[in-house]
Amino acid sequence: MKKFLISLLVVLAAVVGGNVAAPGNTTAQAAASKWGYIKNTPKKLRGTWYHKYSKREGGMDRLIVKKLKVTLGLKSPFTFKSLTISKMAQKGKFTTYGFNSKTEPSDASSFFNYTKKINGKKRHVLVLMPQGTGIRPAAYTHFKPKHTYTVSTSVLKRTPDPISR
Repeated sequence: MKKFLISLLVVLAAVVGGNVAAPGNTTAQAAASKWGYIKNTPKKLRGTWYHKYSKREGGMDRLIVKKLKVTLGLKSPFTFKSLTISKMAQKGKFTTYGFNSKTEPSDASSFFNYTKKINGKKRHVLVLMPQGTGIRPAAYTHFKPKHTYTVSTSVLKRTPDPISR
């Protein structure tokens, strides 16, 4: 009777915890990351962010993140209207946020928060997920940078991509 109760508790805990692999699913899919849509942008992402590209890539870039609106670009800004925000969090990894417009089809942009050492100080930066492989991701700062700041590509191994889901 005691073994039966213990096994019943283990099965019940697994079902309630959501870690039971359904038929046809791999264990990696069963223990997959949490993915979904959120209504508002998180407070840690809000504000004005800057990134400096080389002159042939367009120079300075600006990202303005508000509660319900995201504007990307400095010279010809693009505003995401009817904003869709996807969030992907995986245990032991960064939380990645994707921005896209419901009404206007465009490439979605994915970002995550990261702490980078700039000029001897640890600064919060917003990292843009690159569209291809082997590309160093751009790091957006709260100040207008004089240099181009990027993040190592090894950091991307720890980030889930909400767009590729």
